[in-house]
Amino acid sequence: MSQRHSKKRKRPGSTRHYPRTARLNTLLQQIVAEHLERIDDERLPFVTVTGTEVDSDLNRCDVFISTIEDPDPGRDAEILEILAEQRVRLQAAIAREAKLRKTPTVVIQFDPAVRTGVRVDSIIASLGLDQTGSVADVGEPEDDVEDPIAHHHDGTQ
Repeated sequence: MSQRHSKKRKRPGSTRHYPRTARLNTLLQQIVAEHLERIDDERLPFVTVTGTEVDSDLNRCDVFISTIEDPDPGRDAEILEILAEQRVRLQAAIAREAKLRKTPTVVIQFDPAVRTGVRVDSIIASLGLDQTGSVADVGEPEDDVEDPIAHHHDGTQ
């Protein structure tokens, strides 16, 4: 007696293999980015939504942002305050566009990965290193230093 193992077939292009929260994170990132793009406030610099992270129970959605400005604690607080004023409208946009049973509370914060990268870049720059870790060219070589790749008199190196 043979048993037939029936496997569920996924539709072509199905996203079921892609976890629900990951799909939701992508959708919420798009919604938030579009909403922030429409904010007309001259106090607000260009803001990029670098990612979102929603809890599996949909209670909270962390929105990670970055700006083109250098990090400054006073200015960062001002930017977060301006964006906090938009939180209710942002959550309404999420509820309207994502059609969720429950709309998560939006918490906007600066992306710590971007901030760490900026800090590392500034440390490297202060050490006089380029991005490859080599010592940056700081000027013309001294005249009395012999060039190690000088051409020989027969044209070879």
